Amino acid sequence: MLELKNIVFEVREETGEIKRILDNVSLELDEDMFYVVTGPNGSGKSTLARIIMGIESPTSGRIILNGEDITEKSITE
Repeated sequence: MLELKNIVFEVREETGEIKRILDNVSLELDEDMFYVVTGPNGSGKSTLARIIMGIESPTSGRIILNGEDITEKSITE
């Protein structure tokens, strides 16, 4: 099972302003299921996928895979 707990992702814009891309996202995904994430352009779908894959790190929150916290692990781990 993959669990996302209170995932927040923020970026600093060129103006110095902080922009929140993901705001407190929590999900539980069973391994035997197929999931689809839909939404309009700019809604954070790709960012969410990059965080799950380990390409990006969340600003806050935890990623739990089969009971193990993998939030700080690299993409190769």
